[in-house]
Amino acid sequence: MPSPENYNQMLSKLGKLTFLTTLIFLVALRFFGVIPKIEVDDALIPPVKDYEELIEWCLSFGAIPLAGAGLAWLLSTLFEVHNKLSKFFLVRFIWDKYFIVKPMLERAEVDDHLTRSRVKQIMAELYYPEVKNIDQHYVHIFWRYALQFWVLFEHLLVVTVTVLVLGISKFELPSKGLLVYLFMVLSVASLHWFFVVTQKSKDQADQISEQAIRLYMRG
Repeated sequence: MPSPENYNQMLSKLGKLTFLTTLIFLVALRFFGVIPKIEVDDALIPPVKDYEELIEWCLSFGAIPLAGAGLAWLLSTLFEVHNKLSKFFLVRFIWDKYFIVKPMLERAEVDDHLTRSRVKQIMAELYYPEVKNIDQHYVHIFWRYALQFWVLFEHLLVVTVTVLVLGISKFELPSKGLLVYLFMVLSVASLHWFFVVTQKSKDQADQISEQAIRLYMRG
């Protein structure tokens, strides 16, 4: 799959990959008997000839995997759940402040009080407009790794919600294997974000000239 070149392309690819990872995850849970099998009436299955075999295979595991994957796609694509929840948990603020805005200001030897609203303003008025003018090689590399991170982030959300639902419905902790998997996804997502994606953000910010930063801050 080619790397996305902008946010809209990333969002489209993210929805598809979230659908796929959720489907595989829920099929695996059904295979190991973690979730129940809910049969689907044949009359409710849409007559889609091109994907008939795939749909039949998915529904052989019951309705939950396909329905869950469809819901994940909907939340990812139409509601941009990654964007809303990353802001809620301050992931975006920490990312923008410490790995984009602060390094830019330090490089230009400019001081500023970086509140949440101030960081948002600098990103909107300085960073995003200037990024359009830098070597697009840096932009494309960033989007490639950003897509990978957001896929991990949304999969982490899916696994977390699944663990919570299973825990509440059964009034007990889910299986040890599922909890270990949750920890693994969290660890991989965190490490990928800190050691890869934030560094690509810095690389982009480093292409913005010190003169442009100083002119904006004086303005």
